[in-house]
Amino acid sequence: MRTSADRSAELLEVFRLRSEERLRKECTDEVVVSHDAAPLGPHDDRTQRVLRALRSLPVSGKHIVFSAGPDGPWRVAQIVLGMPGNLLLTEQSFEDYEDAMRYIFTARAAALQQN
Repeated sequence: MRTSADRSAELLEVFRLRSEERLRKECTDEVVVSHDAAPLGPHDDRTQRVLRALRSLPVSGKHIVFSAGPDGPWRVAQIVLGMPGNLLLTEQSFEDYEDAMRYIFTARAAALQQN
């Protein structure tokens, strides 16, 4: 017998799929160029919407910037629940914080397009 919780779960999944599809459509080449030009902002409305949506995705599997020292170098890590410290450091290392942010944006946008 179906319950109201079953129906709520179905609706939540429909909402999630529609939201991801809309986000894929909004993550255009113009948004990528806008972010590459100024990773720290300010951003136009569309770029800000895409960034906010990418940042709000589930934590598990998300790429983040990890500081190896007080002023860099900057490393890219992926959050993997269950790993020691819940972080998996990648081989990517950057002397510039903005370059690390560009890399992460590209990784998040690529992951979005693959789903």
